[in-house]
Amino acid sequence: MLKKRKQTEEQRIRDLAEDLLKGVAHRYWLNEPWKAEEVLPRDKWTAAEHAVSLELLERLGQVERSEGRWLLTEAGRTRAVELLRAHRLMETYLARKEGLPAEELHAKADEAEHSLTHERINELADTLNRPRFDPHGDPIPERDKSYHDVSQIPLFQAETGMSARIVHIEDEPMEDFEKLNQLGFALELPIQILGQTGKETVVELAGEELKLNTALASHIEVVPLLEDESYPDDLRRLTALKSGEEGIVEFISAACMGPERRRLQDFGLVPGSRISCDFSSPFGSPIAYSIRGSKIGLRKQQARNVFIRRTK
Repeated sequence: MLKKRKQTEEQRIRDLAEDLLKGVAHRYWLNEPWKAEEVLPRDKWTAAEHAVSLELLERLGQVERSEGRWLLTEAGRTRAVELLRAHRLMETYLARKEGLPAEELHAKADEAEHSLTHERINELADTLNRPRFDPHGDPIPERDKSYHDVSQIPLFQAETGMSARIVHIEDEPMEDFEKLNQLGFALELPIQILGQTGKETVVELAGEELKLNTALASHIEVVPLLEDESYPDDLRRLTALKSGEEGIVEFISAACMGPERRRLQDFGLVPGSRISCDFSSPFGSPIAYSIRGSKIGLRKQQARNVFIRRTK
């Protein structure tokens, strides 16, 4: 589906112009004035390229000047939201169908989105059964370009003692996203806020106590658990099982996608399955497990993506 485009200077400027539109939509500045350097960092584009791309958008009737800043026109707002929709649908496609790891989705989607026509964007949405959120938890605009009403708060603003569910993880800057990924944060995981000091947020996730500085915590958004939900105190990662212990599979982390997810499911790692730990190698990976009468070996990172409840 993805073909490498040979980018000319003209195409580079057009892509930059569209990146500006998409960035404005991402920040919900559809009706607010903005400056190009507020949307895209100058270290990726020169001032001259910014100027030429804005001239292009102005010629196309998609932006207009507003007291030293820029403002989207109606045509600009329509195109901006369409580009944002294309980007988030492409990330979803790359995660579900091609199994790309989360840290690679953004760059690949950035490259592909510019070549998608209006019709192809809608076809992509239909192929994916019209998803409401991308792999990072960002809402995907509807076909009529409307946004979903999502009520969520940054993790660093959550009150101590709150039990919550992760609904969004910002994927920029990539270094911070990778740190959160390595710590095991993923969409839909339940967490409990243990403390807020102003400089760091302390949370419990599947029995592990994790500390995040404010910068990292600002990339995560959560919603409180519903009144009829309770924080699962006995939820653990599969790696928590010691030799001879048994558990029941609850779910596979949303961070595990594509072929890797299907491989785990083929092993029998589906909700309700009983699994026991046999032994681990001297280096801690791979780890041997018994499930449904078969023995399987999982790398430590694979096992960390599986959540269970102990039975003994």
